[in-house]
Amino acid sequence: MTERLRDDLDTFAQEHGYTGRSEVIREACQSLLEEYQETDDEDRRVLATVTAVFGYDEPEIERRMMDIRHEFDGAVRSNSHNCLEDNAGCVETFVIEAAYDDALRFIGTVRGADESVSVEYTVVPVDAMNAEISGQ
Repeated sequence: MTERLRDDLDTFAQEHGYTGRSEVIREACQSLLEEYQETDDEDRRVLATVTAVFGYDEPEIERRMMDIRHEFDGAVRSNSHNCLEDNAGCVETFVIEAAYDDALRFIGTVRGADESVSVEYTVVPVDAMNAEISGQ
């Protein structure tokens, strides 16, 4: 664990009333594991939007994002890279259509690209989305 990450965890723990970084790590691990537990979506195709935010001028992270895109090429429906104003950072956005397990694997791979990458995502079953569109 880098010194920066330890400092960030200590600051977060202090600001949010945790007893220490181990409590923050334990809660984060539990949340992560809960995300990957069985759901009703297990045997369905899903549409996932995945947004990764990272520092500007980080060629290794940008290269890793490109590698991830190629690794999951069959599932990637859309991918864009944008730089924030005044070089404040970069945003990589993916739209994935895949089996639920493959979408989770993609999300995990993006999360694991670098510890400085912040990842947000949504996952929607394709059949539920089709029903919603048809009902409008």
